[in-house]
Amino acid sequence: MSIYQHLDELKDSDGVGNDAIGLHRQFLNLGWKSHFITRIPRTGTMIEGQKVHSVFDNIKFKTSDIHILHYGGHGYPIKKYLDAPGKKVFRFHNITPSSFYQHTTTPEIYSSMNRFESMSYLEIATIAIGSNAAWCDSPYNAYTLMAFEFHSLSVLPICKKYEINANKEISDNNFNLCFVGRYAPQKKWEDLIVFFSLWIKKYPHAKLFCIGSVIGAFDGYYSRLQNLVNDLDLKEDIHFLKGLSDHEVLDQLHKSAALVSMSEHEGFCLPLLEAFGAGIPVFAFDAGATRSTLNHAGVLFTEKNYPQLVELISEKLTQKEKKAKIISDQFSSLKYYNEFPWKKTLSSLVNQL
Repeated sequence: MSIYQHLDELKDSDGVGNDAIGLHRQFLNLGWKSHFITRIPRTGTMIEGQKVHSVFDNIKFKTSDIHILHYGGHGYPIKKYLDAPGKKVFRFHNITPSSFYQHTTTPEIYSSMNRFESMSYLEIATIAIGSNAAWCDSPYNAYTLMAFEFHSLSVLPICKKYEINANKEISDNNFNLCFVGRYAPQKKWEDLIVFFSLWIKKYPHAKLFCIGSVIGAFDGYYSRLQNLVNDLDLKEDIHFLKGLSDHEVLDQLHKSAALVSMSEHEGFCLPLLEAFGAGIPVFAFDAGATRSTLNHAGVLFTEKNYPQLVELISEKLTQKEKKAKIISDQFSSLKYYNEFPWKKTLSSLVNQL
């Protein structure tokens, strides 16, 4: 039996890429043949047992093969997936609602994203008919798919092993804050920047590390963030860090006192768990899959009342026992992900196809 994972592009640094690579390693551990099929050629480092094909290659599939389509919206030629002989699994990673782009980008970009969202859900309706199962990476994403009546619906977290820096000395790190994610409107970077403008009044030596990447469609949004920083006279205190490797991201986490997420749409949110592993407290707005990903750890907040939030985070970071408890709970939560029974679970799900 061969397993083919279909995805637009196999990246090392995003949730979809991490998941596909993690599943690939689990498939190899199970003694299965594992392949990737991508629309955009891979440019990352070599992966053990790597077999990456182009979606345009003439691949000879067998009826015993299994095809997994990683989906985050319209783009991949789904006919290649649907027409291939073998069993089909839809791996759903979420679609960002276009409403987030209405007042944060140009009318042209908003119109394009609105069309992208509509086409994506139309595709899912077609995919549901031709798929044997759907594997979602969060309960939030599974809820989204319930209306499409897939034959079988399961929840499996992103397949990744997280580093745990349990021996890290607990430091205030000048009360620096950080967040990791694309510079995209749903991440609500502007809210984090405004919050930090109050935080720095309490902790004048603090820095905010905005760790992310920019895609062409959101250049205007990124420029708005920079203008906001200039308007608040925080250019020396807020650092936009782009194009960092996974190792460099972890290094920045270690230089921070906490990760603060203002994001209002997450299908999973890997950075929350990476911050867990780095041993820094996580404070996150309760939206999308954030609550389930935290898995009863970290600190959730449901209102963006910035003065109250400054006091809440300050209290948790300055009282040693409370801070130690948050970090300990986060390590316990991360243990669930690192010890997830992938071999047993994947064997069972594949046998059910």
